[in-house]
This record gives sequence, C-alpha cells and structure tokens, in this order.
Amino acid sequence: MGRDTRRSRLVIAALLVLAFTLITLDYRTGDSATGVRGVLHSAVGGVENAVTTVTRPVGRTVSSLTHPNRYHDRADRLGEENAALRRQIADGAEIDRLAGDLSDLRLLADKGQYTIVPARVIAVGDVTGMDWTVTINAGRRDGLAVDKVVVNASGLVGTVASVTDSTAVIKLLCDPTSRIGARLETTQLLGAVAGGQGPSSLTFTLYDASYQVKKGDRLVTFGSLDYVAGVPIGEVTKVVDVGGLSRTAEVRPFVSVGTLDMVGVVIGGPPADPGDRVLPPRPAPAPDAAQPPAGQPSAPAQPDGAQQPAGQPQAGQPQAGQPQGGQAQGGAGVPAAAGAG
Repeated sequence: MGRDTRRSRLVIAALLVLAFTLITLDYRTGDSATGVRGVLHSAVGGVENAVTTVTRPVGRTVSSLTHPNRYHDRADRLGEENAALRRQIADGAEIDRLAGDLSDLRLLADKGQYTIVPARVIAVGDVTGMDWTVTINAGRRDGLAVDKVVVNASGLVGTVASVTDSTAVIKLLCDPTSRIGARLETTQLLGAVAGGQGPSSLTFTLYDASYQVKKGDRLVTFGSLDYVAGVPIGEVTKVVDVGGLSRTAEVRPFVSVGTLDMVGVVIGGPPADPGDRVLPPRPAPAPDAAQPPAGQPSAPAQPDGAQQPAGQPQAGQPQAGQPQGGQAQGGAGVPAAAGAG
C-alpha cells in the first residue's frame, strides 16, 4: 500500500514538473510558430481532422434522425429561392421583349410623325366572326376618343369603338363591319378595305376599274379628318375582277391580330401626308436561276462575224440527221411559204 502511494506521488510530481517545464518553454518562445504550442498543434491537428472527418457524417445522421424537419425546411427554402430566381429571369425577358416592341412602335410613329399613346391588350372580345374586338389599358384620361386610329409596329390594327376613363375597346380591321379608306402605293388611286374574311384576309375594292391591280401591290390609309394617312394596311395576294365599275382584290394585312400585345393609339396626326414612307421596305428579290452565281464569270459573247467552232451548225442550218425541205420528223409535211411555186 505504501509502495503504491509513493509511486503515485512520484507520477504526480513528474507531471507537475513536465507541466511547469512546458509552460516555461511556451512563455519564452511566445507566439512563434516554432514554439512548443505549434509543435503540439501540428502533431495533434492531423489526428483531430481525421477524427472529425469520420465522426461528422455520423453526427449529421443522428441530427437528421433527432430533427427531421430541419432538412425539410431547408429544402423548401431552397425551392422557393429557385422559383424566385426563375421568376426574375422570366420577368427580365418579358421586360426586354416589351422594350423592343415599344421601340419598334416608336419607330413607326416617327416615320409617320404620329403622336401616339402606347397601351397593352388586356382582353379579347368575341372572335366568332361577328365581333372582332380587343380591350386595351388606356382610356379617356389618356387622351383617347372614339374613331381614333390604332396601330402597332407592323401597321394598322383598327379604330377605337368605345372608351371609358381607363380602358378602350378596339374594333379590329378584320371586323365584318370595318370599312377603311385605302390608297394604292405610289399612286393616288383610292378604294376601300373591308373585313369579314377572317383575321388574315381583307377585301380591297378599287374605284377606278381602268387600273389593273396586281399581286404584290400594297395599301396605306388615305386619311380623312379624323383618320390619319399613310398607315400601312396590307399587301394584295389575289386579284378578283368582277367587272363593272370597280376592281376587287384580296389583301393580307401586315398586322397579325392573333398576337396583338403592344399597340399605340394615334391622338395626333402629321402636319402633311407621309405618303408611302411608313411602309416597310420590300424584301430583296430572289436571285434568278439563269444568272451565274456571284463571282462566277458568265460566258463571253460572240462578236459579230466570229467563226463558230468546227462541227457546230450555223444558225438556220439543220443539224445532222434533221429532215430538210421543211418536213418534220415522221413524214408530216410543212406547208410552203405563201407565194412559193
């Protein structure tokens, strides 16, 4: 018993001496990385990291079992954040699209020197064929009035049929009751455009029957007291001559009424008729198949009196094996010229 007590005292004394020695050495070396503290930290740190790596998944598993809702809440929160980010991206794309539509609308207004009030389509009326209308989010307090012209970046949309303080109903140009005064491009010939043939077809009646309407002719509004001139209407796709005192043609409108969104109501007209300058430029003609490709030289022309290559028949001479004397192959005779004899 006395021996164990003596041994315990020696161990305690040795530990105290070791502790005192370590404290003294650490105090003398200060905060230097080469001190005893740094040596011990380097020796023990690797073991600590290894133990942490092994025990961390176990701790997370135990935590998920004891607190199951914590990770569910985190997943829900991440899902909401992702949905919010997607909405922001979609909103940004929509803003860019509307900005482009408004810019194109302003360009048309600048060409015709029209004063417009931009608006958006917020409702669609009965489009069963009896009533082609849409409702926009601008009204009387924005300067709108009945019979004002409505356009978009492509051309004529229709006219204001009714108006409230904050909204207006637009009668589209394809409505069966729509009648619009029109003028042929580059001419002063007048006529009328009527709806009733569906959203993608109008009927144009030219009052001057002496003029031949052609496919590809384009129409603009000729204007009146409350109806501005020069607004693009559409292009002739088919000519239907019914005789009488007028000419009739089918017209494809420039505006697609099925995709209407951003429109402009013309509340102020130009100081003078803009003519045809608001019309879109015509597409470049397709290259002729008979013409050689660009960069490829064409065959040189034969000068007058030049000798043709040997073996090639001269103009007016029959080729080898061709019957002479004006007879076609197969023995059928060709009548001689008048006066032969």
